[in-house]
Amino acid sequence: MIKKYEQAGYNPKYPRKIESWDTKGDIPEWLSDRAKVILGPLNEFILKTRPTSSGGMEIINSEDTAVLISTRFKDDHICWGDQTLFVLTEKQLELLYDQC
Repeated sequence: MIKKYEQAGYNPKYPRKIESWDTKGDIPEWLSDRAKVILGPLNEFILKTRPTSSGGMEIINSEDTAVLISTRFKDDHICWGDQTLFVLTEKQLELLYDQC
């Protein structure tokens, strides 16, 4: 699910406003434009990924040549802000941002 957030305080290391995807539901356009998307067995769109040893995943780039972004754990959020992709844990998201 995609949700919108705004910083609770101010931290210059992070964008003021972001969109967050919890890896469930529809793939956001800002991610599908950059990642390798394949058609699944039920005609659904899925990201090409590979698991990490910590339980997270690596999302492959659209050229299918490298890792676009990695999550450390399965419940991490993939975020988009200031034209940048980054990953936040549930706790980081809770501490840094308020949902809009």
